[in-house]
Amino acid sequence: MSDFNRGIKNEAFLEELRRLAAEESWWRDVLSDRSLIIALRDEYLNVYWQGQSIFRVSFVNGRVAASTHPKYLLNPDVSGQISLVGGSFELKKLEATMLTRSYEGPETLDKLKRAAGLFSGAEKEGVHAIATSNPSVVDVEIALSANGISDVGSLPRLDLAAFEAVTDHIDLVFWEAKLFDNPQLAPRSIVVQIGKYQRVIEAFRQRLLDSYRLVAQNLVELSKMSGSVRQVSEAVQQVAAGRVQLSVSTSDIGIIVYGYDADHQRPGSKGEALKKELARSLSELGIDERRVRFRGDPKGLRL
Repeated sequence: MSDFNRGIKNEAFLEELRRLAAEESWWRDVLSDRSLIIALRDEYLNVYWQGQSIFRVSFVNGRVAASTHPKYLLNPDVSGQISLVGGSFELKKLEATMLTRSYEGPETLDKLKRAAGLFSGAEKEGVHAIATSNPSVVDVEIALSANGISDVGSLPRLDLAAFEAVTDHIDLVFWEAKLFDNPQLAPRSIVVQIGKYQRVIEAFRQRLLDSYRLVAQNLVELSKMSGSVRQVSEAVQQVAAGRVQLSVSTSDIGIIVYGYDADHQRPGSKGEALKKELARSLSELGIDERRVRFRGDPKGLRL
């Protein structure tokens, strides 16, 4: 965690991204597609669709370099049967069409998204829906390392980070998101997991704040590149401009539970009972009950 960094400082990299945004390019298509999430890393970007990184964008030898996983190049429009003859699949008829071989505009981007969606799941789809509904979200798929902190071990990635306006400052809030039927949702397990996150945040608070101030600046720049198609919240703009203090504390961690039907939302239901139990358990860690969010359908949930 001592080497945790987020954001792009390399002005040459940003200038090349601006140039690509001003011409017909895959990058302009990405910027114009608000359903995609652009996550700032340490001098590179990930472009996410439903938890799948369909592009990794870096700066190599003075040029913007983009790459993707081979599985996203499988053409989702290919259909029909492939014969197995003598132990070999007859692929000759499909060789020209089974892979996406060149980028030909937004229709290619759509193919990559549809191919990536095959490897997603309901939990990641929910995280994606929440992130794209909230201009205050500044990061997804957040890997925190506990290097140098005893008895923490490896940690799963946090799902979301968002800015939250308070009276005289902005809070950096991390969110864990889980499906209602996820077996890891047991309150005691969640308490242990969030307790570990708290220790990491306490130990490396300044590194987190420095990184996400830079991320805010980058997100504002990406918004400008997109012609304001990509919206950022007022809180992000204020942090980017240095007009307000950004802070984070061990109480700035929440949990979002979703993916359950109306029967589990009624008073006295299993969902209501679990929400109360989680709120009670997390209060032991100094986390307010407003950080425990339950919603049947994650679409449109506001952080």
